[in-house]
Amino acid sequence: MLLEKSTWPAVEMYFASNDLVVLGFGSTENHGRHNPLGTDWMAPQRILDLMDERRPKFLYGPTLRLGSADHFIDYPGTLSLGDDLLHQVTARICGQLYHYGARHFCFVNGHGGNTRALTMTGYDLNDRGCQVALLNWWKLAGELNPSWGGGHGGAQETSANLWIDPSSVDTSALGPMDLVDDGGSDIKTKGFDVVEFEGVHPSLIRRARRYASNGWIGKDDPKQASAEWGEQMLTSFADWAVKFLDAFAQSPLPGQIER
Repeated sequence: MLLEKSTWPAVEMYFASNDLVVLGFGSTENHGRHNPLGTDWMAPQRILDLMDERRPKFLYGPTLRLGSADHFIDYPGTLSLGDDLLHQVTARICGQLYHYGARHFCFVNGHGGNTRALTMTGYDLNDRGCQVALLNWWKLAGELNPSWGGGHGGAQETSANLWIDPSSVDTSALGPMDLVDDGGSDIKTKGFDVVEFEGVHPSLIRRARRYASNGWIGKDDPKQASAEWGEQMLTSFADWAVKFLDAFAQSPLPGQIER
């Protein structure tokens, strides 16, 4: 049951006997020269659609297309709410759903930068007597099948895009990561904020474009991506996710905590 395609009486009727709602969260940000800026909301939206096909008895809200992506702000087209504003937005959305009767909240997230704000919202809801689940799809997909694991804008996410909307991927722009060792010749860039020095991995806090000249980061080269990979990965994740919802919907609600 998709909230945006439902009438308000239908939603009122749903909450008369159900208290679970599934919400998608994404971002509009750099994903390499070849991937669309909407990569992080496209996958959660497709996953929610697949989940609705499998379990139409549950309520699925719209996917939020803006997230917290300050680390990518120097790539043109990236739009970031930042942690604090994203927390305020998600708290307001969930607060309204709470008012209607939601007590079990499932967040299907497509962007790692959203995790802090979603966790803060989850704590708030838990204090109010709710159960909150956070499904970071790209991480869980790698647990379902280690060959599906991936980084940022690599083969994993590119494969998802090739299945969802192949026209959104500019295959002519595929290229190497071209990471820059901007900490000096002895400090090697290894990934997001992570560098290596004498076998130890500290962090350098910097904007991603200073060290990721292409924009994708990971061990999964996007040249290995395929629509078949994307279809198998997202449909298998949706199959697992709806079984999780069946169990999660029955999980006991905690007591409220006064802060």
